[in-house]
Amino acid sequence: MNTPAHMALAWAVLGRKSHPPGSVWYILGGAFLPDMALFARAALGERDGLPILVDALNSLPVYAVLLGVALWLGKRGVALLAAAALLHIAMDLPLHADDARAHFWPLTDWRFQSPVSFWDGDHHGRIFGILEAVLFMGCGMLIWQRQEHFAAKALLVAFGALYAVTFVHFVGHAFANEHWAPW
Repeated sequence: MNTPAHMALAWAVLGRKSHPPGSVWYILGGAFLPDMALFARAALGERDGLPILVDALNSLPVYAVLLGVALWLGKRGVALLAAAALLHIAMDLPLHADDARAHFWPLTDWRFQSPVSFWDGDHHGRIFGILEAVLFMGCGMLIWQRQEHFAAKALLVAFGALYAVTFVHFVGHAFANEHWAPW
């Protein structure tokens, strides 16, 4: 899934009015973390150590331990961050084909290469990319209904605009086999 879709899904699933103010930033941060190294690669190019960073930031065991420790210590924000990252990885696992991650690092470097992809037309990406867009819109509507504050709704509109750009990028790859993105 595209990063904004992961963030919207985590916000929809984990965001509650009962959470203290500012909890949404832990949720959004956790949903962003597994993709952070990809943005670093885009900004900095290939660097030594970047593949290990990708593995560490996409590791189910790392975030499971973090979630357990956070719950044990009563650190709700860190628990939300870890839960959002785990949700991101749970969605990535079945939706990455040739670009699969080592989700069980450091226990193993094995990668599950799914028969489906959220973007690659050779792996049913046309269907799953459209389903991702529907999921994003559904999450957006749910979040919109829950929010009472203008700032939260403005943030959601910004996510919608960002997702629109990533969706154009997806359409280029999946339907035209071209790179339609500003990056």
